[in-house]
Amino acid sequence: AGVTAPPDLWLLRQVAGAHNRLGLIEALVSEGPCTPEACAGRLGLDPRQLGIDWSFLYVRGYLSKSPQGYGLAADPRVARVLPALSPLPDDIRGSLVPTVLAGFSGDAPEAGLGWWMTLPDEAPTGSWIASARQIELGYRLVPILLGLRVLGVSPTLTRGDRLEAAVPVVPANFQGVLEEAGLLNGGAVTAFGQRVFQRAPGPAGIIAAYHPYLRQLEHLLRGTTIQGGVSRGENVAASQDANRASFEAANNALDAFCADHGLSYSVYIEHAVGQGEATRQRFERDGEGEIHYFGADLEDAAIDEAILQQQKGVLPASMTFIRQADIGEPARVIDALRARGLAGQQAVMVVGNGFHEIRNQTNERMIAVFRDYREAGFLLIFTEESALSDDDVVQTAWNTYHAGFRYVHEMSGQGLRPIWEKDGERWGWRRCAAEAGFVVLDAYSHRSRTIYPNKQEDRDNPSISVTYFCVPGELARTLGLGMP
Repeated sequence: AGVTAPPDLWLLRQVAGAHNRLGLIEALVSEGPCTPEACAGRLGLDPRQLGIDWSFLYVRGYLSKSPQGYGLAADPRVARVLPALSPLPDDIRGSLVPTVLAGFSGDAPEAGLGWWMTLPDEAPTGSWIASARQIELGYRLVPILLGLRVLGVSPTLTRGDRLEAAVPVVPANFQGVLEEAGLLNGGAVTAFGQRVFQRAPGPAGIIAAYHPYLRQLEHLLRGTTIQGGVSRGENVAASQDANRASFEAANNALDAFCADHGLSYSVYIEHAVGQGEATRQRFERDGEGEIHYFGADLEDAAIDEAILQQQKGVLPASMTFIRQADIGEPARVIDALRARGLAGQQAVMVVGNGFHEIRNQTNERMIAVFRDYREAGFLLIFTEESALSDDDVVQTAWNTYHAGFRYVHEMSGQGLRPIWEKDGERWGWRRCAAEAGFVVLDAYSHRSRTIYPNKQEDRDNPSISVTYFCVPGELARTLGLGMP
């Protein structure tokens, strides 16, 4: 929970504030259950965004769901939480990481940081569902965790370390947040704090990259088109932390596959490059040699950060970067290889949670995207988080941070896919890849931990994420691995 809860709490504070400003919480209190369509119609709001918001509040425990629609939770201790979260003032909305960095550097006056410990005096709910005070605490904790990650401090903190030894200044109000959250005790890092400092910035960075959407949530609820989109910026390093293990699984699988079948490759592409974690691992194993390395991303901030890593010697000196590369437009990468005379050479493309960012997905469009990469001869290894049902998310409480992950992606028009699909439903990643002519090799694919600690007979227990190992059908036939 120390790792997975803060991003959701950060979101909850902003969603509740926006809903209180628009009178949505008051409507639920006074009028009872309502469908998103009916409530949006009465208040002149967008039913799609309201439905996304209410689904998020439901899976975090604050709303009930019935044939009549959504209503406040029956437990009065839970029902009092949302009304207690007033609208956020403009000056503390959006990304607070710059404020945190100024505080730790001593550039922000202590008097200007007083808000950070202005927490409501609300008792816990008596369950896993967070109280108003805990939500407020999480809203403050996320930018502090990310600020320490930007400074390179959080990965190094271990039990007993004193934070003031790692940063120029520790504002008293920042320390107060960390103490109440249990990460510090008398200024020293706790065992719990060590775990959170090392693991929580990853999920927090992925979710906090959507701060432009949260800052303009009221506009989205009114059906207004907003300016801007995902803004990784200072969250690039933290987001990369979250993908480190899956990239290791991908590179291990690539080594095993090449060894088993006597293969080699001359082109290594990392799409959705971030800081280039997959390439860093590959570079450590193989060096530059005969491999041509490429890093592609839609966002300039990610490419800029990867170039900084290259200048530090972390990434190959000859690595080529492809800017404005939408992963849903394969020609961008394929043309870059062709321009360098590398088209047709054996190429590997590794992607960490990138395909779900394709907007307005249909099964047919996803198949077309995969087909273009397959026809270019790419051996494709990609990781994607599984789409979970509302019931799964509620029943697993804080075992994953899927509630927030799903929320920000639905809000921004991106789409997750299930591991298993049923007739008439959205197809999973595996089926889309197979329909495009890839052979998905289970022996080299990797599944993360499951969402439930134990499997029950009457319940699916999907992995939180899967790394799919996809071989072009033409290569699979040559190797005698079966037909796509």
